[in-house]
Amino acid sequence: MSLPIEKSLSDELAREVARRRTFAIISHPDAGKTTLTEKLLLYAGAVHLAGAVQARSHQRAAKSDWMELEQARGISITSTALQFDYQGVRVNLLDTPGHQDFSEDTYRTLMAVDSVPFNWPIGEGSGFQGLYDLQESQILFFQRTLHNQRRAPMRVETFPHPSLAETLGEAYGPLQEEIALLTGAGTKFDRDRFLAGQLTPVFFGSALTNFGVEPFLNGFLELAPPPSPRMSTQGLMQPTDEKFSGFVFKIQANMDPQHRDRMAFMRIVSGRFEKDMMVYHARLDRKIRMTRPHRLFGRDRETIEEAYPGDVVGLVNPGLFAIGDTLCSGSPLAFDAIPQFPPERFGVLRRQDLTKQKQFQKGLQQLEEEGVMQVFYSPDHVRREPVLAAVGELQFDVVASRLETEYGVKTLVERMPFVLARWISGDPEVIAHIYWPQDTRRLVDRDGRMVMLFGSERLLAYCMNEYASLKFQLREEIGTTES
Repeated sequence: MSLPIEKSLSDELAREVARRRTFAIISHPDAGKTTLTEKLLLYAGAVHLAGAVQARSHQRAAKSDWMELEQARGISITSTALQFDYQGVRVNLLDTPGHQDFSEDTYRTLMAVDSVPFNWPIGEGSGFQGLYDLQESQILFFQRTLHNQRRAPMRVETFPHPSLAETLGEAYGPLQEEIALLTGAGTKFDRDRFLAGQLTPVFFGSALTNFGVEPFLNGFLELAPPPSPRMSTQGLMQPTDEKFSGFVFKIQANMDPQHRDRMAFMRIVSGRFEKDMMVYHARLDRKIRMTRPHRLFGRDRETIEEAYPGDVVGLVNPGLFAIGDTLCSGSPLAFDAIPQFPPERFGVLRRQDLTKQKQFQKGLQQLEEEGVMQVFYSPDHVRREPVLAAVGELQFDVVASRLETEYGVKTLVERMPFVLARWISGDPEVIAHIYWPQDTRRLVDRDGRMVMLFGSERLLAYCMNEYASLKFQLREEIGTTES
């Protein structure tokens, strides 16, 4: 009797994997990435009115930009998970920050997806009225809607057609020539070559006016690959393997202002995930029960009973989870670590209200767990003002803003003239008698490990040569201490 049951479970898993699509949209700043994300939600029926980045009286906030600072500045600061169903496909869409100062968060998110549309502005503006579909030999005309918040009406014309010459006017002749050139000399699209990374399909449209959004959504979901395998210490884990496995790629605090809890974002790699199942936590080397899994939609959440490979599941985090953690059923395994970007900006964080020590320390700890920044301290216990280490300058603004809005603590960040950090290890006697040159600063991280800040690459090279018996390492080279 067991064989038919196993076959049924295997078939169900295969079906669920086949209908998953997990992707993240990327672009440079102000290219319209968040606007495109909102319009995909509109056309998928996940929202009734699309939000906009630039807030006006007739516009609503973008669903993916829920943080107060994001809405105030009109930029994406943190990655957001949005799960919805569309035409039988379970879509896991991850909106990413566009600014280079938040590139580490973007990179972590890209580790959790299977495909990545790149949004590239071409500046056609108001002259854009429609597009030609090479695959279907059709011209698609679009009409604008009030404030661009609703689906744009679309008219389809087969090409060539006698009426098109009058409709297009002077543009008709050049269009014929360009189509003939592409048809004769262009590369014919082949999905297998696309999946192998040898071809890149291009879609045209305007997310701002809703032109071409629906054809892009339909075409992309048809072309994009289902969940892909991932290498582990037990070999390649296929999505259809019945053994459950997943990894945490993001931590986010205070998504729900009523609860002020922390959420861990887990990408499921293989097998079926079930609420209340017991799983092995590789970093902690023990089993835990998955009691509160959630489906995420921006800052909104709802409890789920099950999930499948490709899904991004939100786990309420009481301090058990960290970025890069592996969770699995059965025999233990671990996935490769998520790379960490070395910090290049440093600043002393000064508290303006000295009475809120508890809130201050809680905020620092939770923001560091999210990967917003790293926190160092002076080894001199008299001077315990934290030193922030970040990839980009804007991360300091995020820390100060979130400490004030989420933890009620006003702070200032005083910039420091350093550009590099290295973890130092070696003979304690040797280290104790070193006289470090100017433009360096000796600190310790939260685990008590020695960290040196350097004012230039040349100074680092000098110290590495002068003190050759010591190790000068990046954080990812020494690993992280278990908590």
